[in-house]
Amino acid sequence: MKPCTLSSLLILCAIAGGPFGLARAGDTNAPTSTVTLENPDVTTNAIPVTTNAVLGVKPKATDGLTGTTLLGAFGGCSGGKFSVSGRILRLPTPAPPTYAISDWRRNLDFGVNQSRGNTETLRYSLGLHAVKDREQDLFRIHGRAAYGESDGTRDTENASAGLRYERMMTKRVYALMNLDWVTDTIADLDYRATGILSPGLHLIRSETTVFNLEAGAGYVQEKKNEDVEGYAAGRAASTIEHILNERVLAWFSAEYLPKLEDPGIFFVNSEAGIASALTRDLSLNVYYQRRYDSNPAEGKKSTDSVLATALSLTF
Repeated sequence: MKPCTLSSLLILCAIAGGPFGLARAGDTNAPTSTVTLENPDVTTNAIPVTTNAVLGVKPKATDGLTGTTLLGAFGGCSGGKFSVSGRILRLPTPAPPTYAISDWRRNLDFGVNQSRGNTETLRYSLGLHAVKDREQDLFRIHGRAAYGESDGTRDTENASAGLRYERMMTKRVYALMNLDWVTDTIADLDYRATGILSPGLHLIRSETTVFNLEAGAGYVQEKKNEDVEGYAAGRAASTIEHILNERVLAWFSAEYLPKLEDPGIFFVNSEAGIASALTRDLSLNVYYQRRYDSNPAEGKKSTDSVLATALSLTF
């Protein structure tokens, strides 16, 4: 049975704005990942960009949940195995957080998906993320791991880690350095390490909508089926975020990384999802991820996808 369409999922999430969930592995090599949301700081697997605080946007003093107070909505960062990561917007907190405020914002996300009957599946995911946001620059660190079985056979085993640094150049332009590492046993990807230098541009940065573009180049080294290859690669990426109401955020992000010497070799990572704040320290994400590798390991499919949910705890 095919999963529901992404558009229907987003509509249902927006109406609910509360706890619900659906998790289903994709129809290929079945990697599993978890997207996280924290309140007041949300972390997900979308393309990292600088925060509105870094941009110097100063909210006006108002009462209640107005468009201006939503300027601080859904903030934070994350990094997934797709290197499509980061949330700009942050929901307003209904009460002071229970955790101590520091220079670093942290969150822990955990997902468990299980089914029984004609098919028995069990999948786990765990992620830890931290971000340090200063006046002119931003640091992001992330780590994530996932494991799963279907009918007693392992079908998910992957992990990722990353470091990202952003530096504001003007109110709309920023420079970034991004380092990522990922491994996926099911896809026979021993590892893929990526280093990228790139400028970024905020095309839209309103109180409820963010639209960013990034374009740059770097180096990719990967090991598949015991074969090691390294090459120069380009990168083009974009992300769109929109606050639907004071509790719900929707987003879409994508990135394209071609081999410069042979553009026929490339990989594309994309994600769409919706995040709902449950309490000031707990939140829920529902998301769909898709990864395409034009040159997969021998005997493996080019496309991996996942539809899943995850809870995130701010501490």
